[in-house]
Amino acid sequence: MVRRLLPSLLPLVLVASTAAAQTTPVAINFDGDWSETPSVELIPMGGQVVVNYDPSRLPQCRGTTPSGNPTWTITGHVQVNQGPVVSFWVAGHEPNNQPTQRTLHLPATSTGALVLWFDISSPGCKAWDSNHGSNYHFPIAAPTLSFTSNWDELMAGTLRAGEPFIINYDASRLPECRATYNGPAWSIVAQYRFDNGPIQETAVTSAGRSEPTTLTAPAGARHLEMWFLNADRSSCLRYDSNYGANYHFAVE
Repeated sequence: MVRRLLPSLLPLVLVASTAAAQTTPVAINFDGDWSETPSVELIPMGGQVVVNYDPSRLPQCRGTTPSGNPTWTITGHVQVNQGPVVSFWVAGHEPNNQPTQRTLHLPATSTGALVLWFDISSPGCKAWDSNHGSNYHFPIAAPTLSFTSNWDELMAGTLRAGEPFIINYDASRLPECRATYNGPAWSIVAQYRFDNGPIQETAVTSAGRSEPTTLTAPAGARHLEMWFLNADRSSCLRYDSNYGANYHFAVE
């Protein structure tokens, strides 16, 4: 049976889309309540990161000119894997030649950590938002392709030939075929092929729960085709295959 059921700050970039997946920048929100919330647990290497910073976190040094314009500037600083520090304007007075883009483009082959911190400065005054000097650290992982419970297919990062990527599949997309025998006696596998090559498969559930799995695109690959099969010990079979068209993704 072929099956696919029907299903506080302004963003700084437009979200591009591919034929079957939305390329989704990761948002990291530095909120006024002193929480730091990334929109995913792992930031994909080669992806985009949008930094949303609430200026109320740095209320100091708020001088103004006689005309009321700010003499203060909040600046963000970012570093990937102890590499060079890149700074960007966040709020207040915008200095000449200061980058204003808060969308960070991560290296395509760099896992490890993304580190961020901020400062505010005005004549004779400077203050920091740096997690008490430790800065804010966010892990970078392989690109992630997520098949969500609301029937979205979301791409974080870019699939690249010869490099790994992660598949996250929400098992609630295929809720049937749930036989048990001393525990769950069913599983969901991803079936896939690159460039119309041989069909392969890998499990995306374990012991009745969704489980991320890592695949590696072959060298020279340009296209990934994927669909999912839910089966149990009673011979129940159900497919998630985009109505038989399967899911298709470009590989760079």
